[in-house]
Amino acid sequence: MGEDIQLKKEKYEDFYRKLREKIFKWVKEGKLNNRTKGWVGKFTEYLIILPDLVYMMIKILFDEEVPVKSKALIVVATTYLFSPIDVIPDFIPVVGFVDDLLVTTIVLNGIINSDDPVLKQKMKEYWPGDEDVFIQIKNIMAIINQFASEIPKGILKFMNEEKKKGGKN
Repeated sequence: MGEDIQLKKEKYEDFYRKLREKIFKWVKEGKLNNRTKGWVGKFTEYLIILPDLVYMMIKILFDEEVPVKSKALIVVATTYLFSPIDVIPDFIPVVGFVDDLLVTTIVLNGIINSDDPVLKQKMKEYWPGDEDVFIQIKNIMAIINQFASEIPKGILKFMNEEKKKGGKN
């Protein structure tokens, strides 16, 4: 039975490495930038770390030292990631993963802001990326906050434009 688990672990690790290589290749070739316009382009550089975030979260879920409460938050994020029901469907190339990145980042940011030193250490330990995981999450949160502050402005602009159009008729 232990060999079966080890085989599954190796298969997952292989899948993860191949996916990561493919995403980095897309970025290097400019395929992600060609498919993303406007606000989505801001997330493009961070979309490439989504597999790293997922990898880290799965490793944390199976770590016996991590408290159940913290694991519950990660289960929420991973459930959303693997759910077929999304705000932005995953079948839309590149853009479909923006909401997955947002949910994952918001959950992980909550964990970073908690007072759980064990979990923070585990995040560092299991992080496969090149950059500091905490800085990456904070950078994505900054974009989320910027985007969130622009939504009301966009709605007001749309309403004002519609009001002007209505007044001309």
